[in-house]
Amino acid sequence: MDQLSRTSQTTGAHDDTSQGDTGSLPTGILLNAADAIVVLEPGGSIVWHDERFGKLPIPVQDRCRQWCMEFNAGVSTRTHIEGAGQNWEVIVRPSEKGHHVCLLLEVTHDHTQQLRLDAVDEAGLMLLHFDRDEIASLNIAERLRVLEERIISSVKRELKFDHFEIRLRAPGSDRLELVISENLSPMRIGETISVSETGNGISGWVAATGNTYSCGDVRKDPMYREGLDDARSSLTVPLRVHGNVIGVFNIEADTVNVFTEDDRVLAERFSGYIASVLHLLDLLVVERIATNEQVSRNMSSELERPISDLQGMAAHLRGIGNEETATLIQQITVDITNRIAACAAGPRSIIDAEHEIHAIEPDADFQGLKVLVVDDEDRVRSEVAQVLRQLGCSVTTCENGATAFASIETACCEAGFAMVVSDIRLPDASGYEVFTKTRQMMPDVPVILMTGFGYDPDHTIVRASADGVQGILLKPFRTSQLVEAVRNALAAGVPRRTT
Repeated sequence: MDQLSRTSQTTGAHDDTSQGDTGSLPTGILLNAADAIVVLEPGGSIVWHDERFGKLPIPVQDRCRQWCMEFNAGVSTRTHIEGAGQNWEVIVRPSEKGHHVCLLLEVTHDHTQQLRLDAVDEAGLMLLHFDRDEIASLNIAERLRVLEERIISSVKRELKFDHFEIRLRAPGSDRLELVISENLSPMRIGETISVSETGNGISGWVAATGNTYSCGDVRKDPMYREGLDDARSSLTVPLRVHGNVIGVFNIEADTVNVFTEDDRVLAERFSGYIASVLHLLDLLVVERIATNEQVSRNMSSELERPISDLQGMAAHLRGIGNEETATLIQQITVDITNRIAACAAGPRSIIDAEHEIHAIEPDADFQGLKVLVVDDEDRVRSEVAQVLRQLGCSVTTCENGATAFASIETACCEAGFAMVVSDIRLPDASGYEVFTKTRQMMPDVPVILMTGFGYDPDHTIVRASADGVQGILLKPFRTSQLVEAVRNALAAGVPRRTT
């Protein structure tokens, strides 16, 4: 028997003989303060309720209990509940004993919609309210996790949507990258969605036109592309910043014609907050890289004269016959210049590659190991390959997902790879797809993923970490960090294949 049936009900406005510890609650006053009242423990168990609450439809009672379980006084103290043709405003107040006192007020549909709009605005402002310095200092996985938690919680609590995804337009391309997903099936390897009015489903059309698209029955709509298992309807709205579409917010449901005009208004309202916070985080990312590059340029400018003086000294020493010292000074000036340039390159290089690569000694543990390196940045791809070759590895390099998939399939039929090192952002695929392909074709081969300061396409880091990826390198990294990551991956007990 559940808690509701075990809890006796009051019989009148001044009857406080219900089961449960109501403590010093002023029952008579409470009963006249709302259309229905319930007192809950933080875990959702009912401590006391009046007769009117007991007569509410069970789904309404359950929604009230669920919301109170998720209640956070720092976020919101009210919500709305709909059921059996009625609309309720729910107000919660914590009591001295730690209980939640919930007051239910029956309201009109228009009032409910205004409550929902107010709640969306409140959630949106909370979404935008974060410690700027703290967010800027987080790495990509941590930033995504913070953002995910806030958006998912707000969408479920205020919009009442349980199945949705957010895609952003990739910088410099038309590809729509998955940033956040909740209860939607991932696309198959090699599948992509681009910004286009044709051939890329509803999300591609919305991103291309900037118009919201409501699909009442996905089985009858040729534009729909599979997302939720057994989906029946969908609602897709554009994400806009300063009039420009930067992505889409796609919601799906397992019931036909479930999304109303009210849902459209709310989704479009909240999409503005989503777009703003994503854009702000992106600006912080760009600012971090740009600041790094500016500092490096300033350093380079400040060091121009001292470096010139050193070069003049080297020339003087060479002129008087001190070739050895002159050569040493010249090498030092070149090393300083190269290191400044590497810092300015940020995630597009290994910080100390120029100096450290040639100092790497071959290692017997790496001799003949076949490694696949995948990255669309020429410099990163080349430097990672150089480090591994210096260690003794046999390296194959690829600049995109298509060639990486082909190399993995070919290697599977031959000697195979001992390791795969891949960037998470590729022009035609994500690092998670490379990781998944490797797992499918060569389940015992370790994978290391590399990433810069951008977003995490297709949840690569979060999902791959959960699936057992052997290592993650945050660009820009040092040569020693790459070597350490490779050693750790190979030492994790994964069988190694040699030529």
